[in-house]
Amino acid sequence: MLSKGTRIVITALCLGGFTMVVWFQQRAVTRLRQENRRLEQQLTAAQAPVAIQTSETEPDTNELARFRAQEKELIKLRGEVTMLRAERRALTNQVAAIKPKSVASSAPTQNVDTAWVQQVLNSPPAQQGLAAGTLRAKILSGERSNISASELALQEALAQKQLNQTLERSPAAFADFQTAFIQGAVGISDPAKLQQIHDLIRQTYEHAVANGLDVSSKPATGADPWVQQRYQLDRRATAAVERILTPEERSAFSRAFLGVMGVDLGRGDVDKSNYPKGFLGPE
Repeated sequence: MLSKGTRIVITALCLGGFTMVVWFQQRAVTRLRQENRRLEQQLTAAQAPVAIQTSETEPDTNELARFRAQEKELIKLRGEVTMLRAERRALTNQVAAIKPKSVASSAPTQNVDTAWVQQVLNSPPAQQGLAAGTLRAKILSGERSNISASELALQEALAQKQLNQTLERSPAAFADFQTAFIQGAVGISDPAKLQQIHDLIRQTYEHAVANGLDVSSKPATGADPWVQQRYQLDRRATAAVERILTPEERSAFSRAFLGVMGVDLGRGDVDKSNYPKGFLGPE
């Protein structure tokens, strides 16, 4: 049996050993906690660049998508601008063609005598030319209030007939129309003078048809020589007609006609390609 002193020593040793065990455990726990914090810091440090990279990559992707969208929109807008420019040019050409028709805009636009218009259209070329010349004289003299809707309708109908394509193939018919046209526009009443003009125009177109200088014989390509030859013929014939006229008649003729060749109804839609460049102004 152990003595009391021995038991005290053994108890003290046990307590000391237990204390040491507890101390070592606490140190181990502390070390583990420190290691855990270190590992957490390393993990955070390792994850931080990924987060930063992700946050930086997303804006780049979004920015690229935005630029691509803007590029597509720009291409679309350029296409629309091109289309609008083409439409504007087409509308400008249409307005240029339509505007001369409204030269007598103050005339009434209703109550067209269609029977009279049709009667003139069905009449011989001389009657058609006289009606067209009478209207031309009113326009040049500023008598717009005296221009009827029927006269304007006739002018439009004559333009639709494309007289240069049809009449120029027949020298006699063209001479009938153009002589009466000049008569009505200039106000010539002398039968002898009108006969001289008629003969000159007929002879001019006999020469034109024989040499392929009428409008319907115009070459589709390389028409410059044709234009020059026709122009020279027109200048000679026009000068001959002007020598027949009085100064007053010549002045009125010059304001109403470009020359004796070709039908110009005064609508501003003369085919410039039938004349040398610059003759009718800039192309």
